[in-house]
Amino acid sequence: MGATAWRGWLGVVVLLGVGARLAVMVPAPRKPLDDPENDPDNYRRIARSLRNGEGFALNGKLTAYRPPLYALLLVPADASRNPESPGGVWRLHLMLGGATIAFTGLTARRWGLSWERAILAAALVAFDPVLVVQSKTAMTETLSAALVAMTLAALADREGLKVRDAVLGGLGFGLLGLCRPSVLPSAALVIVAEVVTGQGGWSRRIGRAAIVGVVVVATMSPWAYRNWRLFGEPVWSSTHGGYTLAMANNPVYYREILDGPPGAVWGGQTLWEWRRDITLLTMGLSEPEANRRLSAEGWRMLRERPGTFCRASIARLGKFWAVAPSESVYPLGFRIATALWTVPFWIALVVALLQRESWRWPRVGAIAMIAGLSAVHAIYWTDLRMRAPIVPALALLAASARRPGRILDLP
Repeated sequence: MGATAWRGWLGVVVLLGVGARLAVMVPAPRKPLDDPENDPDNYRRIARSLRNGEGFALNGKLTAYRPPLYALLLVPADASRNPESPGGVWRLHLMLGGATIAFTGLTARRWGLSWERAILAAALVAFDPVLVVQSKTAMTETLSAALVAMTLAALADREGLKVRDAVLGGLGFGLLGLCRPSVLPSAALVIVAEVVTGQGGWSRRIGRAAIVGVVVVATMSPWAYRNWRLFGEPVWSSTHGGYTLAMANNPVYYREILDGPPGAVWGGQTLWEWRRDITLLTMGLSEPEANRRLSAEGWRMLRERPGTFCRASIARLGKFWAVAPSESVYPLGFRIATALWTVPFWIALVVALLQRESWRWPRVGAIAMIAGLSAVHAIYWTDLRMRAPIVPALALLAASARRPGRILDLP
């Protein structure tokens, strides 16, 4: 099939994927801007502060508690006549969703996959339940998935990275660090994968990997410099990591969730009490100091209760790779539909991981991304939506699976 024809099919999949996201957005209730369900991570409130000339601030206080990129994009996107409306967020997410689908299809072709498999990869991203559902919420899943797809496209040359590809890949990872810091370990693994499996001699591979790393640091440096001026020390991503580490590793969480009933979701009085306790623990500390203090609390569980910590890590990976979301949060019908979508997706993924080609450049870059994010969420706070950023990588590998069954037995 000619380039124009297959791109026409890709365009159809993009439109269908955007339509699926729109179908989820339209029935969503419109809540006030300060309602936690409308702005669960306070990105819209930070964007409003930026629009008002008050800086990257929350409740009037300059902060680095959230990484900056998503809030910066919300400044023009969310500047509507009615700031309570989520319309600006939705428009941004529809554009990002379409870009994620398109870049996934283009990456598949750069990998050398047939046009049918490229369309399959794009369709897996277009209709993935996690990405579709998260598109209606003002959180970073949609943006981070788009950046992962774009970064994979930049690094997808089978003949070996060119300088331009390395620069664009580093830029993509740098932007990911300013959007979803949990993806940064994936950048390190991708750099190692390029050195080990890339094309050319050792000096060329090390040189290209160094370019990626340097561009990552350069991209994140302005934010780190701003935080150095603000706190007296550089904060490269955010000061939120300690909270998510401590939240996933404390005696109350272990009792309520790890040793609680199956499918338990932490909430109510015990969560409120834990948050009150950590507020008292970090009172009077700067954001970086509070971040370190909470990180130390999380790692203390590893020292004092290593068996429980490891058991909790296994349970977190179970949540991360679950075929359906928690029954405590989502209705049965949605959970069944998600499982029916995810099970064959995972089967194809496992088949792809057993193929030798998947462990060569550039496909191994997708595996590195998946491994990096999985490792982070084995330790930090985790639920099913946390895997949203790597859905493009998962889709590309699943679409490359050879003969996992007639349904995927494509040319």
